[in-house]
Amino acid sequence: MTINFVETDAKKIYDDIIINFQNALKNVLYPGDERRIFLEQEAAVIVAMYNAINDSARQNLLRYAKGEILDAIGEGRDTPRLAAQKATVTVRFTLSSLRSENITIPSGTKVTPDGLLFFETTSESIIYAGNTYKDIICTATVAGTNHNDLIAGQINTLTEPIAFVATVSNTTTSSGGSETEPDDNGIDVWSGYRLRIKLAKAKISTAGHELGYIYYAKLADANIEDVSVTSPSACEILITVLMKNGELPTQEILDKVLAACSSKTVRPMTDFVTVSAPTVVTYNITATYYIDPSRFSEVANLNAAIAKSVEEYKTWQSSKIGRDINPDELRRLMFNAGASIVDLTYPAYTILSETQVAQIGTTTITYGGLK
Repeated sequence: MTINFVETDAKKIYDDIIINFQNALKNVLYPGDERRIFLEQEAAVIVAMYNAINDSARQNLLRYAKGEILDAIGEGRDTPRLAAQKATVTVRFTLSSLRSENITIPSGTKVTPDGLLFFETTSESIIYAGNTYKDIICTATVAGTNHNDLIAGQINTLTEPIAFVATVSNTTTSSGGSETEPDDNGIDVWSGYRLRIKLAKAKISTAGHELGYIYYAKLADANIEDVSVTSPSACEILITVLMKNGELPTQEILDKVLAACSSKTVRPMTDFVTVSAPTVVTYNITATYYIDPSRFSEVANLNAAIAKSVEEYKTWQSSKIGRDINPDELRRLMFNAGASIVDLTYPAYTILSETQVAQIGTTTITYGGLK
């Protein structure tokens, strides 16, 4: 439900103005009357002013606040907006041969995939005598998402030579980089910063309740989309984490969440906390759809819309932990996109546990023609 502090319906405001003036003048203002024309122009100004007043008043509510106003509400609840974060990646530094002395990798040593993006070591590391390599966690030199998703082997250039170091190569996919935490629209979507502000009151207790762990887990990284907290046995807490777009978290992300939820001010002494990626349940999509003959001229556009609806379903299905695999949602989206009949073979309705997430396997969508 939309909250309005003042009337903003343009027609109602205009009608009220005309009626009030006619009552005051005790005369009817017919169309074409100069006084009525003047009031019509003033009505547009008043509507704009009322909308501005309404929007300004809404900014006091968490649902509608945005930008600096949302930041101010967050500050009042000790929940600042997350700043942009730097991506991290594990890089293997390999020697040209076995050495009898230690080889030092200085702090600030930079590696790059292309001479444009750079990662660096953040502390001094040592390849001890008798070893030929060392895996070192490197951090992007600048914050943001540009340094994400560099797959193993892509980061393979050392910017400045180090004696006896022959090669460098990342062994994990870079991840964790994010832009400054954005606003969502506050109406249809509550995620990220706005949701953390709503959950902020949960952090006051250190009794280990579910919302408290969810709050601190989401605080660990802005790319976390969903968190599930379960207790497999007495005093054992399992935190399951899912990233945006249904991606599984890397070990670096899991370590960050564990650290955030293990502080003395967060974790009760009796809780044993572990963090894990959700267990993947793979599903397939096999469907044939038809379009009503009366819409034959729209077939090309409808085919595109239906294909888009299938992709929308995949995103919806994989974006929340424990979301049951629901073929009815796929049917609904396809019907809304213009299909008249949907013959759906897979997926079948499947109940997921609180630590499972659905991910797509194969997709076979066939247009059956007009029917």
